[in-house]
Amino acid sequence: MIETRAKVGLAFLIVFLLGVAAGALSWSAYLHRVDPASQAVWTGRFNRERYVRELTEAVRIQPEHVGALNAALDETREEFLTLRRRLQPQFEEVRQRARQRIRSILNAEQQPRFDAFVKRWDEERRAEEAAASQSKASERKP
Repeated sequence: MIETRAKVGLAFLIVFLLGVAAGALSWSAYLHRVDPASQAVWTGRFNRERYVRELTEAVRIQPEHVGALNAALDETREEFLTLRRRLQPQFEEVRQRARQRIRSILNAEQQPRFDAFVKRWDEERRAEEAAASQSKASERKP
């Protein structure tokens, strides 16, 4: 009799846990469908349009204050760009040390492939930076 009760109790527990897991999975899928942007992982890129939209809604910024908000964001962007230009040599030093560490573990056959990889990676990064600079410049034009 006790053995049967234990089996029934265990079965109820398993069904309950499966229900909790199914509910959590369904909730996660629902949230992802409703607002996929909220599930996005931080990529290091600032989405100004989204920031202004969400800030305006959350804080209820008046339309006449949006210009001042944009001016503050423009000033901040310039400060970040100045900081980035000042720190760029230090970032480049760290990048080169990392590449040197990687080269030290590669054999003679792998080294040229790594150099080609790094060249392609740097070209893509420069192209992305140039595109971002052009888009920022076009944002400033009336």
